[in-house]
Amino acid sequence: MKTGLCSITFRQHDVPRIVELTRRAGLDAIEWGGDVHVPPGDTTAAETAKNLTIAAGLEVSSYGSYYQIIDAQGGEQDFAPVLESALALGTNTIRIWPGTKPSDVMPADERRRLIARLRGDLDRVAGHGIRLALEFHVSSLCDSNAAALAFLQEVDHPHLYTYWQPIYWLADVPYRLAGLEALAGRTLNVHVFHWCFHPNRGTWGQNVEQFPLSEGEEEWRQYFSVALPSGEHYALLEFVRGNSEDQFLTDAAVLRRLLGQTSQEAAR
Repeated sequence: MKTGLCSITFRQHDVPRIVELTRRAGLDAIEWGGDVHVPPGDTTAAETAKNLTIAAGLEVSSYGSYYQIIDAQGGEQDFAPVLESALALGTNTIRIWPGTKPSDVMPADERRRLIARLRGDLDRVAGHGIRLALEFHVSSLCDSNAAALAFLQEVDHPHLYTYWQPIYWLADVPYRLAGLEALAGRTLNVHVFHWCFHPNRGTWGQNVEQFPLSEGEEEWRQYFSVALPSGEHYALLEFVRGNSEDQFLTDAAVLRRLLGQTSQEAAR
């Protein structure tokens, strides 16, 4: 598994700074986010990000879009600008959001409409050799182990995958691990962080308490022990304590060490 950084970790930095930080950290790749650094449809921004990434000896792992298929108001979002930016980035992976409503409250007709549109998007990207990968997140059709697995099975498309991350709103390591094992066959990339979630403190940011990745090293060792299918996968650091560059560099060293240990154990 290769290593990388989600550019949204440093929304406050420009593209050259993020490239330089990733290079200094010894990581392999960058997932460029669609909210700040590579807006959908801005192919100039995408080409600039791609060129600077490659010039630094790095890869573009993926395009972290915020394409929701159907938004919170029930509107259908336009996929064309997202695809344009992904093509300009030269990536074969677009991360998308499977709706914005919890899986247990989304109306059946909206779910059917969302799946129909998603299948159309999947058929469209297939001709470009691109995969779509679902955000594994609260308030979406992938907000639990069972919900994510059911959604992947229902859509049933060879170009559809999912990302995986520890379900931070359920601090239960065995449950998280069981989910990763169940989803492993369709898991493409992994978002890496170490958080504690305190609901009802206020905003989402106030609810999240971030820790150094080293404090979650034993937990992540378990996650990385789960074998993913053959092919290219990325472990992408997503957010760091205090938005600190120094913490990022430290976490990156921990991530590289963890994956190195996992590779050695797998080779035995």
